[in-house]
Amino acid sequence: MKRYAERTAVDGAAFRCGYGQITALLGHNGAGKSTLFRAAAGLVRLDAGTMLVGGHPPGSTRAQQATSYMPEQPDLYPGVSVWEHISFIALAYGLPGWERRARHLLERFELGDRRDALPHELSQGLRRRLALVMALLHGAEVLLLDEPFNGLDPHSALRLRTTLSDLAAGGAAVVVATHILHDAQRIADQVIVLEHGRVKAGGDLSSLAHKAGLSRQAGLEEVYLALTSEPR
Repeated sequence: MKRYAERTAVDGAAFRCGYGQITALLGHNGAGKSTLFRAAAGLVRLDAGTMLVGGHPPGSTRAQQATSYMPEQPDLYPGVSVWEHISFIALAYGLPGWERRARHLLERFELGDRRDALPHELSQGLRRRLALVMALLHGAEVLLLDEPFNGLDPHSALRLRTTLSDLAAGGAAVVVATHILHDAQRIADQVIVLEHGRVKAGGDLSSLAHKAGLSRQAGLEEVYLALTSEPR
C-alpha cells in the first residue's frame, strides 16, 4: 500500500512478473502504475505490504544491480551530451566493455550520428530514445519501462518491441506500463490491469477475454474497456 495524503495510490496490488516474460501493466492515469514502478526501483517506500525485485527488497544493492528503470518523464541533464549520458550509466553500474553495446543501441535507435548532441538539441522522440538506450545498456535482469512507446515513430516502436522480446527470450523479466494497447498486445505474455491501485484482472489475453465475457479472439483494447470503468 502507498498513500499520498488522502489519496491511496496502491491498495493491495498483488501480482508476479516472471523471468523470460513481458508483462504489460495497464490502467488509467492514477491507477498506480508509476507508483509501483518507483517503489520497485527503490525511489519511494511502501507504507505497508512487501515487494521483492529479483528476490531482494527494493532499494537494496542487489535489487539495484538487477534492475533498470525508465521513468515516464526521463531526466536528462542540460549541457551533457548523448554519449556522456550513456557513459554515466556505464560508470554507475561498473559495466565492463560497455562501449560496443552502447554503439549498437545508438545505431538501433538511430542516434548514432547524435552522440555529441545535447538534450535541448533533440526532439521529444529522440530524447525518449536516449532514455531507452540508457535503460537497456545495463542488460538488467529486471527491466521497468514506464510508457516507453510514447513519442516513438513506427520504426522505433518496432525496434523496441523486437528488443524487448529478445531480452525476455534471454531470460529477463520485462515490465512495461503503457496506454498504447496495440503495442502491448503484440509483445505481452501477461497483462495486469490496475484500477484504483488494485489488480482488476491478470493473465494472458485469452484468459482476460474470458473473464470479460468476450470471445477469446477479442483484441486487448476491447478486453481492457470491458474490464475497466471509465475514469472520473
